[in-house]
Amino acid sequence: MSYIPRHVEIDLQRLLQEDAPHRDVILIEGARQVGKTTLVEHVLGQQHVPFISLNLEKQALLRSRIDETREFAEFEQLLGDELDFDPGANCVLFIDEAQESLKLGAYVRFMKESWRGARVILSGSTLTRLFRGDARYPVGRVKRLVLRPFTFTEFLRAMAKERLAAEIMEDPTRITPTRHEHLLELLDQYLIVGGLPEIVKAYAAGGDWRHRRSEIFADYEQDFLRIFGEDLIAVIKGCLRSVANHVGSPSKNSSVIPEPTNRINEQIKRVFARLESWRLILHSEQRRISPEASHRYLPKRYLFDTGILRQLREKAVPTIRLLGTLNAAERRPLGGIVENQLAIELMNQTGELAGWKKTPAGLEIDFVMSVAERTFPIECKAIRRTKKTHLRGLFAYLDLFKQNTALVVSFAPFEVIEGRNGIRIINVPLYLAEQITEILRSLCGDQKLRF
Repeated sequence: MSYIPRHVEIDLQRLLQEDAPHRDVILIEGARQVGKTTLVEHVLGQQHVPFISLNLEKQALLRSRIDETREFAEFEQLLGDELDFDPGANCVLFIDEAQESLKLGAYVRFMKESWRGARVILSGSTLTRLFRGDARYPVGRVKRLVLRPFTFTEFLRAMAKERLAAEIMEDPTRITPTRHEHLLELLDQYLIVGGLPEIVKAYAAGGDWRHRRSEIFADYEQDFLRIFGEDLIAVIKGCLRSVANHVGSPSKNSSVIPEPTNRINEQIKRVFARLESWRLILHSEQRRISPEASHRYLPKRYLFDTGILRQLREKAVPTIRLLGTLNAAERRPLGGIVENQLAIELMNQTGELAGWKKTPAGLEIDFVMSVAERTFPIECKAIRRTKKTHLRGLFAYLDLFKQNTALVVSFAPFEVIEGRNGIRIINVPLYLAEQITEILRSLCGDQKLRF
């Protein structure tokens, strides 16, 4: 299968084309197997400039020699001797799996300060490990890009539905009922398969994509074993299983390991922090009216890929189908799946997540999003038709804060629901979640949607 274009390409191209004497080092982060190396090599090939590429996971001898250097000048000399790299030439240096080096993080700040005109890209699945020990994070000297699994439209392109992917992004108000049903069928496939490129490609080619996903997850477990050691493997697996099984609910340590001791609680806290920094788990703070009291609420957590989430939570039960599972009790877990996928999309668009609760047992809003200095509450519902009874929480939030616009993300068609006093609730079908920021910007600029 040919290369599937990624939305983040434009940002990488822009950074590479910046005209400055001392350019920021580009850090490309993301979980293993989201396509970081493929993205960089494709964009560099399109730039038509020479580049030098090395992988510090595969080229262990070169990594060892880098770690033996004592200062930046010696590191620069090593690159010249081994790779013929000239920082003054029109060339890009791409170092993949950069975090495998113990010394490289300390040199990043000097790449911008000392290399006039040089362009450097560092990528890796655990880049937070790049700046460990005495290596300080080089504030003001790097630009970060985060790559995540395929979005729904990227999934459609991988399924050879380029035209459909383009058309649904143009105007959500013109999606016909027939096309809506077709998109729900494709969305059902996407929510089961997930967005990891190799898995999607195997699925599109009719291959054993489930086996490929198991292989990739086994690679993750090897990373955990290598970095954390055997002692914490049970805690790590418990953290991932807890998020998958309780997605949409507050994240409790007792759902990781029953009745944890103080020592185990500290281990769970440390593991969650590391998994979040590696982009494998998404963290959403739960806010309340009084900001100083928000810390009392447990956060919510989501997995970085809904396909992985489905694999973890559906091992012993039949797969829940968006269209095929009709029993209400069996469909109930779909709400958490919708919420997990929306969390991924909001992280793609804003880089942060937050929810809201009025009281511990009272009104709760799944997500609150800020666009153009306005705040919008967003609720997730696994429903095919929207009723005002589904929207009571949003109406209550709007009334409490004297706001007029909210969103509900569901399986229902796109719809603008008008209420009293100019209140509008926009129902956005989950397959259009990539457009939420644009929909809200259009609302901020006009009373009508403009696309």
